[in-house]
Amino acid sequence: MPAEKHISGRDATYMAVENDKRRPIALDAAPNGSVDSASDLPIETDSHSRTVPPRVLKPSRGSDQVCAPTPDLEGHRAALRRVFGTLSEDYSQTMFGKLVVALRPNPFEQLDEATLNAAIALVASMEPKTELEALLAVEIAAIGFAGHKFLRQSQHHLDEIFIGVYGNYAIKLLRLQLNMIQALDRHRRGNKQTVEVRHVHIHSGAQGVVGIVNAARERGGDGEK
Repeated sequence: MPAEKHISGRDATYMAVENDKRRPIALDAAPNGSVDSASDLPIETDSHSRTVPPRVLKPSRGSDQVCAPTPDLEGHRAALRRVFGTLSEDYSQTMFGKLVVALRPNPFEQLDEATLNAAIALVASMEPKTELEALLAVEIAAIGFAGHKFLRQSQHHLDEIFIGVYGNYAIKLLRLQLNMIQALDRHRRGNKQTVEVRHVHIHSGAQGVVGIVNAARERGGDGEK
């Protein structure tokens, strides 16, 4: 039998040491000379329009530093609290950090500013109202982006092994994302069942059947009618 694949203790220790070097991720003040005057706080124009999700600046693709696009740091932190459906600054910053880590899972990964802002917009589109809903929303976003990453890697060499391995992981992740979306929907609906009641009016002289009616099978067969 072929040897079972596993991660060696040396590799596991190296990964643990490298990941331990990463510090908690929080939204920092805008760096000097990097203020984006076009990036304002989210403004809702009317009761039927969507709120513009907050944006962030990411000075380097290879680091975890994330900054507010304007000098109003507290205003942008408040905007992130609304995105994550919480009044807790600790929870908001923790979930924001988890989102960054999920998109850049190891120190050797690169994370673009546009990708991070897209992930924030995705979480905001789910409009979490509680910390639990925010947790599910972050997981949905993380799983979705990871699934697309494996899908891209499956076509990197157009080799059957790459397609089979990475493509299989992509399918599992995207299916898991769908399950998570359904779990969020069930959580919001609660333990409620919808019963549809229809009224059928049968006029004088007409005939009607109430119950389950099976369609007749091919003539000459012995199927149930």
